Amino acid sequence: MTGQAAKIIVRGKKGETTMATSLTRRRLLASAAIAPMVGTASAADFDWKRFNGSQLRFMVSVHPWTEWAQKQLPALEAETGIKVNLEILYEDQLRQKLPLTLRSDPGAVDAFFTLPSWDGASFARARWYAPLEPLIASDLTAPDWDFSDFFPNILNIHRLNGQLLGIPISTEVQALFFNKAMLDAKGLAPPTTLDTLMAAAKALNDPAGNVAGFVTRGDGVQALYTFAPFLFAYGGRWLDDNGKPELGGAPFINALKYYSEILRAAGPPNVLGMQWKTTYPLFQQERAALFADAVNFLAYFRDPSQSRIVDKVGMVPVPAGPSGSHSTVIAWGPAIAASSKQQQAAWTAIQWLTSKRNMLAASLATTLPSSRKSVFSADAYVKAAPAGVIEIVQSQIPNAVPNGANPLVVQVPETRAAIGQAIIAALRGEDITKAANEAQKQVLAIING
Repeated sequence: MTGQAAKIIVRGKKGETTMATSLTRRRLLASAAIAPMVGTASAADFDWKRFNGSQLRFMVSVHPWTEWAQKQLPALEAETGIKVNLEILYEDQLRQKLPLTLRSDPGAVDAFFTLPSWDGASFARARWYAPLEPLIASDLTAPDWDFSDFFPNILNIHRLNGQLLGIPISTEVQALFFNKAMLDAKGLAPPTTLDTLMAAAKALNDPAGNVAGFVTRGDGVQALYTFAPFLFAYGGRWLDDNGKPELGGAPFINALKYYSEILRAAGPPNVLGMQWKTTYPLFQQERAALFADAVNFLAYFRDPSQSRIVDKVGMVPVPAGPSGSHSTVIAWGPAIAASSKQQQAAWTAIQWLTSKRNMLAASLATTLPSSRKSVFSADAYVKAAPAGVIEIVQSQIPNAVPNGANPLVVQVPETRAAIGQAIIAALRGEDITKAANEAQKQVLAIING
């Protein structure tokens, strides 16, 4: 299973829409016909102040990148003449207020932060995104912004309905973390396959010493994210090519069996219901030898003010199964509201924030791996990035599954809850095949509406 542009099937009262997502040269040229093409002007000739005096409203979530962006607004205004009012909301608040605003007050928001794995299908169906290809291919884009500098498979995260609808600002892949000292004490190498992970987890498990061999999420809804790489390793996927769930077959059942076995045999005694907030501290405080979750957790493990494993933490890609190693990959990013009357000014602000210079600055300030290739080769980032991050992230990008954290459907909360129940049933030791078939039945009913 290699990384590829997402395909969404949206079903509801309005019928079915197939959203195939490949950006071809023909499509790019066709989009370019809508707007003036880039001429031979150099970067020095680009008029950054074309929309001087514009005032924009961006609605975004609390996030390291948006906190960084807020600090750049004075410089953005000085260089472009555009004043951006950044409305920062907690994620759950944004998910309530943003759709309400886009629906009831068209034009009130010019741009917003989007996480396609969560809101992509519903926002695309509502037609709240403005396509970006016409803007990228026009003379409104600076010659040195360099669209080709973005990792293709990371762009696929924000590519829906055949169009690029947002600019990913980071790369969030997953990894297997390990305690070097604990593995060394047992003479074990870092696990790279499902077989060696299972063996190592059981060998490292020490209930008497209050040390779990392996820990990851046990909460049903949250566990979809950490369960996904196991599903992909067995050759599974959430949905088939027609948008129907693929939860009753061998890959999903085998992944459930593995996930439940490793956590029941080598996880902490109270793993059922554990969310990320309660799993990573176990590894951080040497109460677990192995931990699987997002690469971003490395910052917690390398923080001497809260971690006991600063010099002991190691990291490898998610272990491979019969179908290889496939992390999920998700990314927040700014998108332009289709109802905005200032789309061109909004694009100017977004491309300023996502330029090579500023994306490097953002990664240095936030430690988040970038969506731009040039950041990974920049001397400043190479020196600043935690050991192993560059290699782990870059090695997994080509085969990662864009938006693979859950089925890419309109009804994300409902489908996550249904699949989460199957994970909980497996962790309780219940009939796994029965749980998988029930999940298949429920998710099919949900997406058929």
